[in-house]
Amino acid sequence: MITSLSLRAERLRHTPWPDVLRNAWLVFVGGMFIKLILPSGLGHSLRPLLLAAPLLVLAAKDLSHLPDALARTRAALRARAWRALPAAWLPPELVGLVRLDRELRRGFLNWLLRRPRPQVPAGRAFSYLERGSYRTAIAIVLVSTCVELPIGAAILPLFVHEPATLHLLMLAGSLSTLAWVLGDRWLLGAGQHVLTEQGLELRIGARTRGLIPLNAIAACERIDEPLPGWLRRRGIGRNQAVLASPLDKPNTVLIFRSDKPLRLTHLGVERNGLACVFLYLDRPQDLIHALVPR
Repeated sequence: MITSLSLRAERLRHTPWPDVLRNAWLVFVGGMFIKLILPSGLGHSLRPLLLAAPLLVLAAKDLSHLPDALARTRAALRARAWRALPAAWLPPELVGLVRLDRELRRGFLNWLLRRPRPQVPAGRAFSYLERGSYRTAIAIVLVSTCVELPIGAAILPLFVHEPATLHLLMLAGSLSTLAWVLGDRWLLGAGQHVLTEQGLELRIGARTRGLIPLNAIAACERIDEPLPGWLRRRGIGRNQAVLASPLDKPNTVLIFRSDKPLRLTHLGVERNGLACVFLYLDRPQDLIHALVPR
């Protein structure tokens, strides 16, 4: 019994948070459907349980990371990093999103002040913005956000008697969206990964960055199939893979050697123990040829 619970906790521990959030949403929708088909009296009595069920899914995921939280707490105490103690008990993904939000807002401030972007290291560049759909998506988001504000301001008073609060919320949401989009665009810069003598430097703004040593790369391949199927066929867990693309479907995969440790920062979280990274490149064959052993 204890072994079975340990295995389930370990499996839940390695389940990505987006999958857990999706499952919690499905539990919530299923609970609302059950409430509709039950008699009104019974449905009303079960309402607190149906509302708590999705929270139990999230709580179970959080509790499965208790060993990690204890390890982070001990490390912070040894280093006397008192400010790190509260974050030690939060999910790393949540802390990473806070860091990502901070970086995007800092990028927006740099764009607003017209500050120069950091210099790209010397080496061979591999672009990912020339042929992708990122620039088109950015334009659509900017236009739709700017158009939504006056339309919302005109329509909202027709349905709400005191729309001032909703106006402020809509304005705050639109301004945050603009800050994130423009900050992300500034941080992406020319949109290039760079191959240097030290390794392949991944540069996707604040989302993904890090240096991959050349001796840690076992292979570089084209990929034109769904990622879950590819991972299952290779026997790689989803927690061992990173999707490093600004928007487009990946067309290249870097496969790493298991005996060469490496670290990447992805969505504000430092990731290690990776088996592969999925990339989108404008010309994937160029990187594949550049990494062929000579």
